[in-house]
Amino acid sequence: MNSIDDANRNKYGHEAQQRWPDTFAQSQQRISKLTPSQQEAIFAEHGEVARALAQLFKSEAAADSPEVQEQIDRHYRWVCNFWTPDATSYPALGQMYVDDERFTATYDSFAVGLAPFIRDAILHYAACRLA
Repeated sequence: MNSIDDANRNKYGHEAQQRWPDTFAQSQQRISKLTPSQQEAIFAEHGEVARALAQLFKSEAAADSPEVQEQIDRHYRWVCNFWTPDATSYPALGQMYVDDERFTATYDSFAVGLAPFIRDAILHYAACRLA
C-alpha cells in the first residue's frame, strides 16, 4: 500500500464512520482480523475488478451480459470483505458511485463513464442474485 491509498482510506474512513457507524464498525472488525498482506491483497483486488469492468465497458458489453455479471459478482464478493450488502444497499452503493464525484472520478480514471455502467450492472445483479 502506498501513502496515498492509506491517506484516502483514513479520510474516507472518518466520513464512513460518521455516516454509517454500525456498518463501519463491522467493516473495521472484519479488516482487523486480516494480516497487512491480506489487507493489501483486498485493496489490490478492487483495481483488478475495476480494470476488468473498464475493459468490458470499452468493448461495449451490456451491463447484464454474463461477462459483466461475472465481474460484478467479483465486485460484490470484494465489497463483502467490508460489509454484506443486500438487494437494497448494493444498488444504493452503485448509485453512490454515480452521485458522489469522488467515486465517479475513481472509476473515470479507469474509463470515462464507467460509474454509471457499474451502477447499471449492479442493479441487474441485485435484482437477479440478491432479491
